[in-house]
Amino acid sequence: MIGPESIRLFRERCDAAAEAVIVTHMNPDGDAVGSAWSLACFLRERGSRVRLVNQDPTPEYLEFIEPPERIEVYEASRHDALLERADRVFLVDNSAPDRLGSMEPAMRRAASRTLCIDHHPMRDAPWADTIVDVDSCATTAMIYDLATGCGWKPDLRSAWAIYLGLATDTGFFRFNSTNARTHEIAAELLRLGVDSAWTYQQIYERNSPAYVRLLGHALAGLRLAAGGAVASVLITTEMIRDVGAEDVDPTEITTSLLAMHGVRVALLFRELGSGRVKVSLRSKGPLDVHRLATEFGGGGHRNASGIVMAGTADEAIRLVTARASALLDASGDGA
Repeated sequence: MIGPESIRLFRERCDAAAEAVIVTHMNPDGDAVGSAWSLACFLRERGSRVRLVNQDPTPEYLEFIEPPERIEVYEASRHDALLERADRVFLVDNSAPDRLGSMEPAMRRAASRTLCIDHHPMRDAPWADTIVDVDSCATTAMIYDLATGCGWKPDLRSAWAIYLGLATDTGFFRFNSTNARTHEIAAELLRLGVDSAWTYQQIYERNSPAYVRLLGHALAGLRLAAGGAVASVLITTEMIRDVGAEDVDPTEITTSLLAMHGVRVALLFRELGSGRVKVSLRSKGPLDVHRLATEFGGGGHRNASGIVMAGTADEAIRLVTARASALLDASGDGA
């Protein structure tokens, strides 16, 4: 819950930010990008000079909002000095240094001037100031409450950036993280002119032929465990190459798995090369896949988390599927 003390801290740090840098996590999603864009608009209206820097570029499918500037891709030679001289650094939608990728060393050096705003559980966080609300549906919801608590009224572009974060982090208001405050904020954004149907089309109805072919290959190898309560698929490097899906984000394949009757946990395994496997975990209801992910060095949310594991895909499938089945047994939700 965003209370008066959090708003006071936020206002003080923004007032002190004549020159500000905004950073989020590697491989940014809608909440990360929406948080960065909306906070940048708020700071600029208060007179700050603002730069947005991140390890990875903004995914093309999120650029439909047409922000006034792009998030710069981090280069140490260009941006380390910027981080060192900034009055304030704002880290949004990420409290964990290891999710900064190549920016971690520079951000650790700026930790004493960094305000972290996040709705993920904190992990190894060295930041001087933190505003963390794990009950919030999205970091953009926190940005909205903090900024409007300072008297801000977002323009249409800022409203759309905030809505982008709300919509993507709640699966368009399907996930259990969706609460009454989520819908209250969404209603205000719609009143400002955000088009909900068009937003959905831009995010979720732009699948390429390569994605659809990859989806077919993945689903053909469907595996079920725990009496059908755990569904998993594997995407190999060969599949990606064969269908030309090198630039495709396959995470939404988990939605197809969770849509199956009786499935409570969906696991998407993807070979990354160099002996690494990425695992995307999704669940329904109270099943906490975040707790499962942390066992393997990953993290995220209760119903949506991720892991990057060393080893083979077969090893990852065996280990994570076993733990997912045990999670179901412990909850009494298994078959």
